Amino acid sequence: MARSAITSWRSDAPASIDEARNRLIDAAEACFSRFGVNKTTLDDIANTAGVSRATVYRYFDGGRDEIILAVVLREARAFLDSLRRRVQREPDLTDAIVEGVLYTVASVRKNDNLALLFAPEVAGQTTAIAGASTALFELATDFLRPIFTAAGVDDRLRPGVEAEDAAEYVLRIILSMLSVSGPKARSQAKERAFVRTYCAGAILAD
Repeated sequence: MARSAITSWRSDAPASIDEARNRLIDAAEACFSRFGVNKTTLDDIANTAGVSRATVYRYFDGGRDEIILAVVLREARAFLDSLRRRVQREPDLTDAIVEGVLYTVASVRKNDNLALLFAPEVAGQTTAIAGASTALFELATDFLRPIFTAAGVDDRLRPGVEAEDAAEYVLRIILSMLSVSGPKARSQAKERAFVRTYCAGAILAD
């Protein structure tokens, strides 16, 4: 975390620590797009932001790994906002779970920054991915927990299913779908039916 005053910017110095951190995250995203995550260095990020390495360390004392984590988490928070709007359109909880799972899988596959969580070549070279996975798990659980807590109050969960466990189960289904290719290809309709039966069906009461 940042511990010192804002200095060393070429021009137009940021007005706050949060703005400075966001500029460095923006610079990291630009470098990832240009060079790829593996080949992006701290010098690349500093040069793109127009600052020195020392300035980067003032705001991210964990260096490159911490910036990768910040990129992923900022993207994840923005995604959860869009996911909330998406599932709120569904008429019932079953549809919300099915569409939420499929929307998440499709969105992550299209988003290079979120996809960092599921890139083995990156995970093997940086500790940031482990940190991002843990933090993302917490963010997603916080998002899902109130949904399943309300469902439990209304007796919509299967007997014995706890809200916290239901949230974890859905997230693990999503992670599995993103990380492991299935034994067979399914059409969109069959994939939707699969998620309805074995994800929503395992959690919700008949």
